[in-house]
Amino acid sequence: MVERRKAIPAFAARALGDRRGGTAMMFALVLPVTLAAAGGAIDYANLTTQRSKLQAIADESALAGAREFRLGNANPTTVTRAAANFANAVLASRKVTATVTPSADLLNRTVTVRLAERVSTYFMQFAGFAATSVGVTATAKMVGGAPICVIGLDTQANFTVLLDKNARLMAPNCSVYSNSQKPNGLMAKNNATITAAFICSAGGKSSPGPGSFPPTPQTDCPPLPDPLISRPLPVAGACAQTAMVANGGILNLVPGTYCNGLTLTNTAQVTMSPGVYVFKDGPLLVTGGASLSGTNVNLHFSGNGAVLKLDAASSVSLTAPLSGNMAGMLISEDRNSPLGQQHEILSDDARILLGTIYLPRGSLYVGANNPVADLSAFTIVVARQFSLSAGPIMVLNTNYAGTSIPVPVGIGPNNGSTTLTQ
Repeated sequence: MVERRKAIPAFAARALGDRRGGTAMMFALVLPVTLAAAGGAIDYANLTTQRSKLQAIADESALAGAREFRLGNANPTTVTRAAANFANAVLASRKVTATVTPSADLLNRTVTVRLAERVSTYFMQFAGFAATSVGVTATAKMVGGAPICVIGLDTQANFTVLLDKNARLMAPNCSVYSNSQKPNGLMAKNNATITAAFICSAGGKSSPGPGSFPPTPQTDCPPLPDPLISRPLPVAGACAQTAMVANGGILNLVPGTYCNGLTLTNTAQVTMSPGVYVFKDGPLLVTGGASLSGTNVNLHFSGNGAVLKLDAASSVSLTAPLSGNMAGMLISEDRNSPLGQQHEILSDDARILLGTIYLPRGSLYVGANNPVADLSAFTIVVARQFSLSAGPIMVLNTNYAGTSIPVPVGIGPNNGSTTLTQ
């Protein structure tokens, strides 16, 4: 009897001490909570990742929109369209469905992009949340100074930007840059004058004699990289004409490749149809009282001897294309052309040169007796070297809103940069 009484407490003690049943019960009770927490953590991590990806797209889209403020004809519609197009292209490439809501503040030059996406959940759906919304916002601003209207690209040349013998460069509302790091990389001499909103030289400035720079140039500026370096340029095709001469009369030209030179002389009256004209291995020479006019045209020079020559007695009126790869580009030069070829504007009737002159390998020399480009809404020069001599007055206007011809990105309305503000 005593033995049995001892056994019962021992059995009870073992039963009380055995926690396996309680553990199973507790595990059964805690498991759903644990799984929910783990599932919630996974969903949260996924949502955080998606939000980060979406934020990156919003940031880049806002910056893309803000860069449109560099264009002379920028307005809220074009700016927001650029931001939306960028965002939609990236979203499509990543197979992400999101709503894009851009807005622009023209006065403050800011662009805001809002992206919203419905993201599916893995575990929260069991609690009735099959998807949740993720929203991000980014704001970018264009900051910078006066518009750029002249860049002398050569960093090592003497006189990368040079004015001589009563020459005047009138750019009152835009900036003139010389990338030359030489002490005389920017020079005005013999009563020559550069008037600009801002003048900057990577090296020094020189003004022996009465030459002047209103305002005084800033020196030791960082050289500006070629803002058009990534711009696609025309490629020469099969020769439409070879060594062509228009000797008097009235002639209409069509776009194409003109090989071994084109000469207009003897009071020829030549009109260019809109499009791209490539001059390969020979000059475009307008002389002998000839006239050349063209609306929405690009003159592109490629190869040895491919230069523009406008003689004093010539008459020229040209405007750049409205659209396409060469939109806003009036005169351009192949990046593989021989170094140092000189393009000359000596015409006493070249008052409309509306667009951008881009000569990354060559130099532009202006030696007219009458004003050049003064009737153009805007004219921009980006050349390896740029010089004026013997009394010309070249006027670089900044009436970007006065024309529908766009200014290429990186020049014109500002030389600033885009930055995220939110």
